[in-house]
Amino acid sequence: MFLKEIESRPEEGMTRLAFKKLRDDGEAIPGILHLFRFKRRSTDHLVRFTEEVMRGPSPLSPGLRELLGAYFSRKNRCSFCCDAHAAAAAEYLDEGLVEEVLRDVETSRLDEAHKALFRYVGKLADHPERVTESDVAVLKDAGWSEEAIYDALTVAAVFKFYNTWNNGSGVRNMESSDYLYSGRVLSTLGYCMDFKLTRLARLIATRFRAVLQLVLFARPKPRTSPAVMPAWSEKQVQAAGKAS
Repeated sequence: MFLKEIESRPEEGMTRLAFKKLRDDGEAIPGILHLFRFKRRSTDHLVRFTEEVMRGPSPLSPGLRELLGAYFSRKNRCSFCCDAHAAAAAEYLDEGLVEEVLRDVETSRLDEAHKALFRYVGKLADHPERVTESDVAVLKDAGWSEEAIYDALTVAAVFKFYNTWNNGSGVRNMESSDYLYSGRVLSTLGYCMDFKLTRLARLIATRFRAVLQLVLFARPKPRTSPAVMPAWSEKQVQAAGKAS
């Protein structure tokens, strides 16, 4: 990181224990965690806001929101966010689909409605000043509700912040295996990055063994093939995120 004093600040409380476990197990510590543990009065609010945007009630599934965030980050040239959230999206969706969308939305297997949503998010990344009411009208004609459009827009706005936060502070890229691990954490624990004892205890009480393994930072089993990922069927692709 460029912010050496912030990165090297002594860890405290549960963060110190969690970081020690990561180091002992040879796991990478994502640089963004150093940003979260600094000025906690503001970042604690940020954690809760991000959790609600990415995991709260929405016409858009968590996997679709993760993929939108990864796609926006690639367009916005933040490789850390793109890779981290592509891995999280692959925990919910077919891994091949995630790769297709990030490579080229137009040639992916997404239906036209979903392609329209990704085009809108791409325009927000490339030329936000050119977004007009007609862009929203296209989404409505494709079947998206205003709530779905609002949520996609909010995901893009949140990732604009994180892309700037990470690029500006010099958060470093990680190895592929580290992104796979962080993706599993995000899909299981959500955006719990504060390591507070009360928060962890509540998660353990509601999610049992899988959460306990992640709190202890057990290394995930390596994937043998994309087949181990939950498939996003064509019917789900057509239905995910649309207004009921």
